Amino acid sequence: MMLLLEAGRVVPVSRLVAAGWDDDLPDSADHQVRKTVAKLRSRLPRGPEIIITDGAGYRVAIEPEQLDLARHRGLLDEARSALRDGETPRAAACFRAALALWRGPVLSGDGGRVIDAASAALEQQRLTAAEQLYDLCIEAGEAAEITGELRALVEEHPLRETLRGRLMHALYRSGQQAAALEEFARARRHLADELGIDPGVELTDLHARILRQDASLSRPTGPEPPPSGHPARPAPAATDASARPGEPPCGIPFDVRDFSGRTADLQWVSEAAAAPGSRVPTILALDGMGGSGKTALAVRAAHQLAERYPDGSLFIDLHGFTPGQHPLSAFDAQRDLLAAAGVPGDEIPTVPAGRAARWQAYIRGRRMVLVLDNAASSEQVRGLIPASSDTLVLITSRPRLTGLDGVAWRSVGALDEADSRQILRTTLGDDRLRDEPDAAHELLQLCGGLPLAVRIAAARLANRPHWTVRRLVERLRDHTRRLDELTSEGRGVASALLLSYQTMPDDQRTAFLLLGHHPGRCLDVEEAAALLDTDVVTAETVLEELVDVRLLEARDPGVYALHDLVRSFVQRVARDERTREVGQAVRRLLDHYVRRAEHACDTLFPGRRSVHPDGADARTGAELDHRETALRWMDQHRDGMLAAVDAAYEEGLLWHAARLPRELGFHSSIRAYDASANAALDKGVDAARQLGDRPLTRLNLTNLAMGKWRLGQLSDAVARLEEAVELSRQMADEHSHAACQARLGQALSSMGELERALQLNQEVSRRAAELGLTRLGGSSLSTLSLIQARLGRFDEAIRSAEQAVAVFASIEEVQLSVDALSNLSQAMEGLGRFDEALERADAALESCERISMPSLLPLVLARRADVLTRMGKLEEAALSADQALATAASRSDDIHRAAVHLTVGRVRYAQGELDHARDHQALAHEIACRMELRYDEACALWGLARTAETGGQAELARRHRSAADDLFARMKVPETAR
Repeated sequence: MMLLLEAGRVVPVSRLVAAGWDDDLPDSADHQVRKTVAKLRSRLPRGPEIIITDGAGYRVAIEPEQLDLARHRGLLDEARSALRDGETPRAAACFRAALALWRGPVLSGDGGRVIDAASAALEQQRLTAAEQLYDLCIEAGEAAEITGELRALVEEHPLRETLRGRLMHALYRSGQQAAALEEFARARRHLADELGIDPGVELTDLHARILRQDASLSRPTGPEPPPSGHPARPAPAATDASARPGEPPCGIPFDVRDFSGRTADLQWVSEAAAAPGSRVPTILALDGMGGSGKTALAVRAAHQLAERYPDGSLFIDLHGFTPGQHPLSAFDAQRDLLAAAGVPGDEIPTVPAGRAARWQAYIRGRRMVLVLDNAASSEQVRGLIPASSDTLVLITSRPRLTGLDGVAWRSVGALDEADSRQILRTTLGDDRLRDEPDAAHELLQLCGGLPLAVRIAAARLANRPHWTVRRLVERLRDHTRRLDELTSEGRGVASALLLSYQTMPDDQRTAFLLLGHHPGRCLDVEEAAALLDTDVVTAETVLEELVDVRLLEARDPGVYALHDLVRSFVQRVARDERTREVGQAVRRLLDHYVRRAEHACDTLFPGRRSVHPDGADARTGAELDHRETALRWMDQHRDGMLAAVDAAYEEGLLWHAARLPRELGFHSSIRAYDASANAALDKGVDAARQLGDRPLTRLNLTNLAMGKWRLGQLSDAVARLEEAVELSRQMADEHSHAACQARLGQALSSMGELERALQLNQEVSRRAAELGLTRLGGSSLSTLSLIQARLGRFDEAIRSAEQAVAVFASIEEVQLSVDALSNLSQAMEGLGRFDEALERADAALESCERISMPSLLPLVLARRADVLTRMGKLEEAALSADQALATAASRSDDIHRAAVHLTVGRVRYAQGELDHARDHQALAHEIACRMELRYDEACALWGLARTAETGGQAELARRHRSAADDLFARMKVPETAR
């Protein structure tokens, strides 16, 4: 089949393989193709002369007249050539001859993706030829003769609107206006039932033109005169929506059955319409991006309010953003509205002033609903608004038409997930969504709450009952194809957005494309200024102009967002425009991120080592010198920077991909998003290695190790720290070497290697003092105090922790002081100084809450609960323990979760709730074993032994205590510290 489809051309073996197997190619696929070709040659007369090996493939050598497909194509070429030459009778004859060769579906059956695609392409070729033939027949006055053929073809392809349009036109031209209008009604019902959508723009426009008996269609000639001796039958009664004399017009389109949500918007319209008026129109306008459901909302509101307006309703599509259409002028719109209202054509003036006056005279004094849909400009609408009337005017537009006076505006945004789900449920039914709840949730996320996208997705699934929701989700995940997937019958998100894009001036288009290269969903004016290479005031003006045309959403002051589907659209438009200007814009944004994030983290982590070997100042503005502002900036830009690292890495911008992750790692130590930060740091390590930058590699390895430590991935953390230590040694960088050893000591302490960790931190503390490394010295003293407390050296631990607290106070380092205060509290508790221990725990809690540190908050609350338990204040201890548990529960991979469960177990034990105590001790044991937290594992076993003993389970208590004693002994932890 493939060889005949491309007769005369070489078909490579690889393409024949693709046609033979959709998936799971056998290793022998090439061989099987060649074997099959050999069989064909042997069975066909003159087979070797017909199927010729040619290079890397095969070619069928036959004359065109031997193959009906070749004859069909040749006749189509001849027909189109005749059309170009103006020979329409010859063109029609060639089209008919070509179509006569068609004897049924081509290549029908289960042929695989390649064959199916070829079959679909040939069917499309046939239908296009048929439509061209019918156009010629209609123009030749043969409309009546072809209606039967057209009806049969429409029955075969009921969703092909272009074919249905030819049938409507033929019926109209043969004098069957009512039948033409009924055909449109059938199309509308069929599309609604099968796909949940309305007819497209072209078919709807044809319907309107038939309604108003547009002269360009050539008015119907009426039925042929009857044969002699038979009375003439009356022409069919008109069934159009134009008002008959004396009847109020009813021109609002049908309400979509899957309309969902918009309760607040409908309430707003209803309340505005109910406000008392003084013979002036109520003008309400709905603006929003293409596909947001403005028209559906206006139509629903018009139907709900229809009873309040006894003089009827009118609706007009102004074609402000309609593919292939120019916006309707006020002059033309007045004509269409008057015609829809039942005004005879010969009474509609043909000069602008007269027509405007006739329109105002018609609507004056009437109480109607007037929907002006899809407006492009204020000028287009102004001449349609009643001058004196109790009419409700509903305007829909993409941009906000600020040139109109007396208008109340409301922006139509995305639907929430519940309302979007209702659209799916209406189209697909409850069972299909119930079977795949997670896939349905992801589908709605990918559609971004845009009603048009949700409806098309629902329609595709409804039309493909053999598809799972997950299959469509998997297709939509590919952002390069997402807009293609959200297209149906020529309608789609891409075409809706393209119209907005095409109306923009060139400089605005350029700005839009550059801004579209922002990697995150939200951007602020500074990021925009970096991309556009301008100042923030100009950047804000550009952003606001894009908000006006609804291609951006305004969030907080100075912050804007791109809808996910708008982002996909920008990326599609810009796919072939990777110009030098775009590359420079992306680099400017990445430079901006690196400078600002470095400045912010320098403020948040005072005393940390600069990455600038020449001592250059990285500060970018005095506002980031303040801790609260710096932290807020990092919080707001975290997602954008994570996406920027991915973009930089993928685009080969290695310096940025290596530099930016360091700041994310530091910020994550406060905000606890280590899984995401570690993914960026992994890229940072690889980028730094590709650059051959050993200092950056060491920095990223260290930050990655600490992120893994916080997630309880201790073996990975130790491996990366040991690599970082070795790199520092090779570089003869004493500062880096000491810093890496300190972090290694911290990780080893968590793994229960207390003696080795003690030695490392003692050495680091000594070297930090020699090198004048204040922050590192304080950090090593804090870790040293924790190790000393675990080893029962409480006096030494108190001294180390107090020195660390003093160091951090001197450099205004708040985050690390929380650790030091907690360690000091633990050491004081070990000596029975409970009041002082509680005071230090409260100080740690106050600092932790002041700077909002979710990574440390559970541990600090647990520390406070432990002290309160020792003091016998069990009610307060339980409250603090419950708070610790609640904050830790949201992070299943936090290294501190085992310690929190140990604390809750101790509190429950003290309260006599042995079952609850045992549950938390067992969970702590499971977490500690999984994360290799040997000290916590031993503490959990110790607690389980005590609980079992109190519960009368002596043998179980003995086993638990023996295991705990063995672990504590290996770590050299005395009984006083258990």
